[in-house]
Amino acid sequence: MGAKGTSLIRLPHEPASDRAGRPALVGPNPVTYGELTRRVRLLGDALLCQGVRPGDRVAIWMDKQPRYVEAILASLDAGCVYVPLDGGQPVGRVTTILADAEPAVVLTDGRHLDALTGAELPGSVRAVVVAGPAAPDVECIGGVRVHAWEAFTATAGDHSSAAPEPAPDDLAALLYTSGSTGVPKGVKISYRNLANFVGWARDELDVGPGDVFANHASFNFDLSTFDLFVALSSGAAVWVVEDALARDVAALAAGIREHRVTVWYSVPSILHLLTASGALTAEGAASLRYVLFAGEVYPMPQLRGLARLLSDSTALYNLYGPTETNVCSHHRVRPEDLAREEPAPIGVPISGTTLTVVDEHGDPVEEPGAHGELIVSGDCVTPGYWRRETEPAAELHRARRHATGDIVSEENGRLVYRGRKDRMVKLSGYRLELGEIEAAVLRHAWLAEAAVVVHGEGPAARLALYYTLRPHGVRPNLLGIKRHCSQYLPKYMLPHSATCLAELPRNANGKTDYRTLAALAADGH
Repeated sequence: MGAKGTSLIRLPHEPASDRAGRPALVGPNPVTYGELTRRVRLLGDALLCQGVRPGDRVAIWMDKQPRYVEAILASLDAGCVYVPLDGGQPVGRVTTILADAEPAVVLTDGRHLDALTGAELPGSVRAVVVAGPAAPDVECIGGVRVHAWEAFTATAGDHSSAAPEPAPDDLAALLYTSGSTGVPKGVKISYRNLANFVGWARDELDVGPGDVFANHASFNFDLSTFDLFVALSSGAAVWVVEDALARDVAALAAGIREHRVTVWYSVPSILHLLTASGALTAEGAASLRYVLFAGEVYPMPQLRGLARLLSDSTALYNLYGPTETNVCSHHRVRPEDLAREEPAPIGVPISGTTLTVVDEHGDPVEEPGAHGELIVSGDCVTPGYWRRETEPAAELHRARRHATGDIVSEENGRLVYRGRKDRMVKLSGYRLELGEIEAAVLRHAWLAEAAVVVHGEGPAARLALYYTLRPHGVRPNLLGIKRHCSQYLPKYMLPHSATCLAELPRNANGKTDYRTLAALAADGH
């Protein structure tokens, strides 16, 4: 990877003279590159004063704001691994992740500090640091001192030499995703992974100081690594879209116009909301040079609707890859793609990546058009899952190989996505494991069995829950089930419908018959 690779991820300690006064973050409180560099160094040095060591984790749980960007970059500057947590996640899920990641420091804000008060923090935590205009009222959480952000950074010394240059296989981030056992699992992201992706993106896209990237994705979502690291390593500006605006189509369209956004990257469902609502017009989209989408299939009628709004000079990209590989393939949408009824291809591998399609025996598929599982290998493949080195996938990950579980076929030299091999699904761009939802449902005192299926496609996809009652259990309504599950799951994992059955259907092996349930959901039962 070398120094060039590191420079794509870590903010230089001194911005170039022609860059210091340029905007790094735009929005209600814009920040220049010079000011961002100063803030990152102060926080990074303050972390080092806490005695953090290379590889220590720094957990970040706050609302999306410029401070979140500072927290990520300062963690990297101190040689730490950043652990981003979505501001909307329930405190129960957050404490589970903290217990697993064992961070040295927790960076948060006032709203989330209130939720943490009374929570049990792991013994690894040395400090909790709170962003906000006023000093926190809480002095300690479980014996851990709580610091106001400004006071914490004011005590920083010059410890920059104490943070060594990271090696390619050192970890940069832990991104927690849905786990099949009901426990979130952390995907380890190395500098090699990020440098490979960012390097490819900068070679593929002609971006630079004149560009403005919209950061729509949550920072715990792998799409955000593009928004931050491609933009800042290119000298471009980033508009951090606050959580409250994430689905406000009028505000999103206004932000694109106001900040003259040139690069947009999000899940298709958000782009569909913008176009179907009429909030995004051809005039409002005129500044866009690149529109990229990933995370779920973009239904062709909706993609055609977006393409009609964009100018002929706007490049439209379909990016593909699970969290374990970030982006591993890409396809620039061509005019002929818009005439097809099937979704646009996921395309060809990015640099440093090899894509192989195998049959059920693991042998390469050679017949043209035949379906098989996609296997990814190369520098894009992450080192695996945090503290799960004995799992079956771990050996593959150590060899930089990942079995995606996605079924694909080749079409004119490009891969086309055909569906999932297992029960991992993507909904509104989020990857989630249906088993984690079932595990949360079964924490309910009255419910005996639970099965979750997805019906519908794209933005219309919905989570349908089927359950049985314990003896003498009282049947809860959907709202009650959602309230129960919200203690353990983020909003996007809550079921959209709930149906009580006398018993769940079984297949010949005595297992839950998900195909029958999927058919019931499709029929509206």
